[in-house]
This record gives sequence, C-alpha cells and structure tokens, in this order.
Amino acid sequence: MKKKLITTSVALMITVSGMSIPIINTSPNHVAAATTAIQNPYNNQAAVDAKADALIATAKNLIGKAQYSSDVKKTYPYQFACASFINFVFEQNGVDLATSTEEYMMEQGYEVPRDQLQKGDLVFFDANPGNTDPTDHVGLYIGDNKIIHMANPELDVTISDLDSTSYYKNNYVKAKRVLPSLLSANPATKGDQVVSGYFALKDKVKINSTTNNPATATFTNAGLVDHIYKQAGINLGTTNINEQMKLGQPVSRDKLTKGDLVFFNSKIGSSTPALVGIYGGDHRLLLASTAYGTVTRIFMLPYYDQQHYITARRVITDTPVAPVPVPAPAPVPAPGPETTSPVVPTKADNIVAFAASLVGKANFGYAYNENTLTFTPAGFTKYVYNQHGINLKSTLASYQATLGQTVEKANLQKGDLIFFSSNNLGTSITNVGIYVGDNQFVHLIKGKGTIKENLNSDWATKNYVTARRVL
Repeated sequence: MKKKLITTSVALMITVSGMSIPIINTSPNHVAAATTAIQNPYNNQAAVDAKADALIATAKNLIGKAQYSSDVKKTYPYQFACASFINFVFEQNGVDLATSTEEYMMEQGYEVPRDQLQKGDLVFFDANPGNTDPTDHVGLYIGDNKIIHMANPELDVTISDLDSTSYYKNNYVKAKRVLPSLLSANPATKGDQVVSGYFALKDKVKINSTTNNPATATFTNAGLVDHIYKQAGINLGTTNINEQMKLGQPVSRDKLTKGDLVFFNSKIGSSTPALVGIYGGDHRLLLASTAYGTVTRIFMLPYYDQQHYITARRVITDTPVAPVPVPAPAPVPAPGPETTSPVVPTKADNIVAFAASLVGKANFGYAYNENTLTFTPAGFTKYVYNQHGINLKSTLASYQATLGQTVEKANLQKGDLIFFSSNNLGTSITNVGIYVGDNQFVHLIKGKGTIKENLNSDWATKNYVTARRVL
C-alpha cells in the first residue's frame, strides 16, 4: 500500500502584526481524537448520485495512465499515492477535500456502516493498527462491493472487490460519506452562498493591512469578509474586525455551521481580534491574511488553536432548509430493445467540463505555466488534454492542426479541436479552441483570456479554418 510518511505534531502559522499565530495543530493523535459525525440535514441525493458518477468516471479514466508514487504529478504521466489520487479525482470534479492525506480525509463527512455504502463514499483501511495513524489507505467506493484506488507500485490504479483478499477483509476501518457535506444544500442556504462566494474570489484578490477597494480587488482581512457577505446579500455594516466580533450571536466551536465568523488574537489571552475567518463547513476555515497575499484556505483538522482562538459569531439567520422531497424512482423496465444504460461521462465530457471550468481563470501569455494558468491558445488546449491523458505534443496551433482526423464543421462533436486565424482571413492557423457542444467552443484569446464563444460569432465566422478529431 502507500509508503508511510513520518508525521510529527506541527502548527500552521499565520503572521499578524509581526506575531506568528498557530492556526492548526496537525498532530495525528490530535486529529484521531476528534472524529465528528456530521449530520446531513439536506436531501441532495440526486446531486450526490450525479457527482459520484462523475468521480468514478474520472478515476476509471486514469487506469493505465497514472502510476503509484509518493511524488505527486497532476499532469500526464500522472503520479499519485493513494490519498493524493483520491484528492485529484475530487478536485477534477469541483469538490474540495483540501488534503492529500488519508488520515485527514477520514475526519471529514460522516460515518456510514459497511453494509450501507453508496457510490462516492471514501473507504479506509489500516494494515498497521499498532501505530498511531488511524488509517494507511483509502479508496473510492464505486458500487457492487468494489472500490477504485491507487493500490500499490505493482497494480497502480485498479478496481478491487472488498471481499477479494484478506487485506480488504481484515484491514477495513470505516467509510465516510463526504459528498452531502461538501456540496451545497438544495436549495442553497446563505451559508452556502457565502462559502461559494469565497471560493469564487480565491486567488483573485490581494490582501493588505489598510485598504478596501473592490474596484482593484484589494481588501484587508476583515474587509474581504464584509465584501463576501455583501455578495451573498448580507450587510455586516463594517470592515472593522472589532466591530465584526460584536455582530450576531456567539456560537461554540462544536456547533459551527457554514458562514459563521471565527476570530483569533495575536497575543495569547487577549480578547482583541487580529484575524477573522469564515467557517466553510466540515472542518474548514476560509481565511485570508497578509501572510498569503491572496485568498487561501486553511483546513481545520480538527480544532481551532486553543491559545489564539477567541470566539465565533453567527451572523446568518437562515436555518438549514427542510429536506427537498425526491420522487420515488420509476420502476426499472424489463430488458428489451429500448432499455438504455445509465449515462456515464465520456472522456470528451470530462475534457469539455474541465475546459469550461477554466473560463475566466486561465490567462493569455507567451508562456506555458501550469502554476499560474498562463498559456498561449494552443498551450491552453495542450494543458486541458494533458489533464486527461492525451498529449498534443506541441504548443503551436499549426502543429496541433496536423493531429487526428479532419472533421467537417457540420459534424463537430464534443472535444474536437477547432482552428482559427486571427486576421479575419481564415487562412493561417494561429488560434485553437475546444468544441463543447451546442455550437459553442472554449478558447484562450489575447485581451480576453479564456472565454466561451459561439461558432456563429463574427470573429469565429471570419477566422474559422478547420477542425480535427483527436479523441
């Protein structure tokens, strides 16, 4: 199974007013002592089922493409250990586990009995019960008593039956259901809207100690909190952290819900706040400070630092909505010529979804930088396809136009590459996009960044050259 890393008790530090505040104690013993059963007050089963199917499709697509390694590589050829593989699969489908360590994954969601597993659950094992780590392996349950996981250096990504060997039978620890608590409620609460607003701004704003200017996306720690709440329709009425700590009602650490404000001091014992974060649900503290410069997240595992924690305040008055009724499933038709199988996302579906997720995020530049998402148009398509195990080999659009097979404009399918000029002549190939269906394509263009555009737009009509099918 996975190589065990030596883990010691450490604390993540935030610098405030020249002082270092330890925010998270990540001692394995500390984590193991704080298992919390998170109740799910929302009936999101339809959303859970859809997300689980997408997770499974992504994981299966990595069979034969990803290799076992303690050194993570999120581009082709992929390299993962067991937990980093699971984290990557969730990341690709817009779900934030916020950790590549199975011990911390096991602290999320709520526990489910082995005989009640459903697709999308995380399943944990421990072959070394004598040590302090509560688990040393994790897999994704896919139904029919099976998991998909990064097994070991010999098997890499594989599907295993939970009753197939003594390892799975004897070393099973528990399973956690994470999808309801990591997804928005149905309908979304104000807390969900606040959390979504935070992640929409993640890495797009600058944090400083004095200025709040939405026009330049520059905020203080407390100013950003105020701005995020305004975006969700909640007026805190102040960008002053001391005033924010007087708002709403106090709430204990063990009763936190999405959207609660959490306050820390910079001097042990002080009641003066120096830092405010937003509770993101399921042990997450959403926090921005001058130590980071941009918005970031801190994964709370599992308690706030006892010395610098002051209080938490609830400023959102709406309560969790009642479960939304879900109609009983229709009877399963008898096998016949018209019976269809459940729709499973194809590789083209995954490519299109990933490309669309980068709209407004990937930037134009004469470089290829996956860390900053800065690309030329063909660098963008190369990056997107690389994430799904397809090597376009070059960041030149003209070269990519030699790959695969020519396809007529009237016969375009999801995932096809569409090539354009940039001088309204429709001749020399200088730009490339990805067809996403419904006569739309996603591409990166100078001056606009990553956009979705209609093939009937004036620019696309004048500059269209050809299309190629590489899937």
